Formats: sequence, structure tokens, C-alpha cells
Amino acid sequence: MSTSPLFHIKLIVLFVVFRMVTSASWFDPDRWRYGKRTCKCSCGVSRKDEHRIVGGRPTEAYDYPWMAGLLYKGALYCGATLINDRYVVTAAHCVDGLDMDSIHVLLGGHDLENVKEEELELRAVIRMVKHPKFEAKTFNNDIAILQFDEPIPFSRFIGPVCLPQSDIEYAGKVAVVTGWGRVNETGNISPILAQVAVPIYTNADCQKTKYGVQAITENMMCAGYDHGELDACQGDSGGPLHLEGKDRKIDLIGVVSWGQGCGRAGYPGVYTRMGRYLKWIAENTPDACYCGRRQGRNGD
Repeated sequence: MSTSPLFHIKLIVLFVVFRMVTSASWFDPDRWRYGKRTCKCSCGVSRKDEHRIVGGRPTEAYDYPWMAGLLYKGALYCGATLINDRYVVTAAHCVDGLDMDSIHVLLGGHDLENVKEEELELRAVIRMVKHPKFEAKTFNNDIAILQFDEPIPFSRFIGPVCLPQSDIEYAGKVAVVTGWGRVNETGNISPILAQVAVPIYTNADCQKTKYGVQAITENMMCAGYDHGELDACQGDSGGPLHLEGKDRKIDLIGVVSWGQGCGRAGYPGVYTRMGRYLKWIAENTPDACYCGRRQGRNGD
């Protein structure tokens, strides 16, 4: 079949556009477009109107529709955060050395003792990417992404968080950490998703705590109180540290990483600093559909 020169030109243009949109290396650090493909949906939409673990209090149902739990052989052991229709972000130490086939991601959960089956989504993991520079001894670069076996349908129960627009300084702001982890160092996990508000340290101030200078790297962020008491705990690892942006959308600014005990004085919680990994996330989620933050607050 013969074709015209105009047809060939159109094909070339389409190919160039396709490469621009799908290229795994595409990333503009000066803009907040960290994904390849933006769908008609809104990220970071909480079901709560205001933000009020260890020392925390229960959330209301679906305040955090991006909150995910990681199950290993059926048991909840870590948290994660939905960032698009195919991937969650978690801590690298949550998946380090584990069999991928035994990990599942639970979404839509809130009260684990009163589960509404029609609101839950359970996904197998078909791809697990730990940061190549993750250090198990120091927890530096403690971040990983997990890909589902099939896309997640968004609903009022399940929706993605926004990624931060850049690697900025959050010191002095109050963020919120959520999880189903232990209510204290020796206690049981919380069956209801809990939340606690924690102020963010400068890294210089965190290095002055009992952790010391060497323990806190530029890839980490500390949040908590000098006197302790309010903190994340075992089982919260991999879960989100949130901050509301000026547009009232919720950003994922940190991933629960490590700490000395839970809520101990002089040992704030330590989080992986999300803003340092936007390019890496973009490069490793080329097939994902990201929701924009410029939609209405309720996604319409």
C-alpha cells in the first residue's frame, strides 16, 4: 500500500511526541510534573476538613485514602502510600530480603477489625524496586516502590497522595504521620488507622539530638518532640508523613524509616526525605497514571 509524504511526517511527529511522553528519563525538577502521564483526577484529596501512633488518636474513615498496608504471608507488617494507579511507595527496609511473591498491598482499609469487603482492594506485587543506594546498616536511601499486578480503580475510599513539588525545607512546620503500628514499644498494633501531628526539625537540630551528627544524612528528615511521647512505632515503617500544601492538597513529604524506640525523649522519628527522590520515582514508574493537583479539591 503506498503512502503520501504527509503521512510519513505525521508518523514521525507522533513518534517524537510518544517518546517525549513515555521516556523513562523525562523529569523537570523545576516543575511539579513528576509523572509521565497525568489523568483526569486529583491527588492529595483528604476526606477531612482539618488536621487535628504512639500517643496518637484514631483517624476518621478514609481521611487518608492513599494509606496502604503491606502484608507478608497474610500478616500486616509495614505501611505504604499510593502515589498513582500502579505503585505504592514504602521503606526499602520493609522489603529488603523478602520474597516478593509473599507480599500483598492492602488499600481502602481503616478499621481492620471491622473490614468492609466492598471497599478493600488487595493487590499482588509484580515488581519491587529498592533504591540502589539503600544502606541497611544506616537506613540511608530507605525507599522502595512496589508495582501492582493490575491498576487500582480510584474511588472515594481509595485515591493517591500528591508528591511534593520539590526538595524544600520543611523545618518548623507540623506534619502528620499515620499507621497501624504499635501504640507503644511493648503494645499491640492499632486495629484502627492512627495519626499524630509532629513538628519537623532542621537536620542540624536533629544532629544535635541523641542520634548525633553521623546518623542523620541529607536524605533524612526528623519529626517529633524533644520530650518524646508522640511518635511512629514498629509497624508504621514505610508509611506516610503528610503535609498540607497551600492549595490544600496533601503532599507525601516523608516515609517512616527508623528511630530509637518509640516516643523516647531525645529521639525524634526519622523519615526518608521524599523530595530527594522525585526523579528516581519518575524514572521507575513510566507506565503509571498520575493525578494532577490542579483539579478541584474533590476531584471534579
